[in-house]
Amino acid sequence: MAKTAFLILALWAAGVTSSVVEKRLVSAITCPDTEKRYHVRVVHEFHDGKSMTCGGTLIHKHWVITASHCYVGRDGTLKVEIGGHPMTAVKKQLRIKKKNIRVYAENLKEPIMLLKLPESVKNIKPALLVPGDCIAPKDGEELQVSGYGATTAEGGPGVKDLMCLEVKILSKSHCPDLSGTNYEKFTYIYCGGGVGGAEIKACQGDSGSGLLKKELVSKRVLFLKKERTADVLYGVLLSGQDACEDKFVFVDLCAKKIKKWIDKLVS
Repeated sequence: MAKTAFLILALWAAGVTSSVVEKRLVSAITCPDTEKRYHVRVVHEFHDGKSMTCGGTLIHKHWVITASHCYVGRDGTLKVEIGGHPMTAVKKQLRIKKKNIRVYAENLKEPIMLLKLPESVKNIKPALLVPGDCIAPKDGEELQVSGYGATTAEGGPGVKDLMCLEVKILSKSHCPDLSGTNYEKFTYIYCGGGVGGAEIKACQGDSGSGLLKKELVSKRVLFLKKERTADVLYGVLLSGQDACEDKFVFVDLCAKKIKKWIDKLVS
């Protein structure tokens, strides 16, 4: 995320707890090399040589979820870059055919889409979607988002390292004023606020990234119950499409209609 505009707080990783320190931090921290390997770049390359970059999340060895505005139509080619984090990883770009771009189009058309990859992804563990019904994070819970967003409010190239930021969740009714914005027409959304009252911004290149929380999940194998810690995906970031903005708005992936749509396609 933007080192000068996209504020930070994955302080648990740094071991910092003072709220005084939190309020004056002004840059994101680099995601640990062992974390967020499921984060991908979604790149729309236009015919004139220009391109638009978003974030995305690998949720299955064949599927990525991102924001639908990251696909601009037939004017160009849509690609997914996997393996971008850590910087020592081998990057690979996969071209997405139009038939494999699935945009959510139910009622108010919440702006997310699923991209089916042309080949199976190996050596990267996807983020976890809760099987069946799930519940959106409650107000005040802290989750994490990551991205390669632009470094200045004017846009420009994104950062080379994947950056991590913690945000405090706010339900739509408690979001900062959304009137007059593109977000007020959507139903299944919630917002993110700065931890410790810190100012945060999402910039170009961040939009489409996932909102996740580390959780202890269990799986029953025969008569045994196995538990592990996993990154569970709850939202997709809409903010930062055109320029840096201080509103962090996410699509709620636990909304029943949206979750049902995802489960039907991803198997």
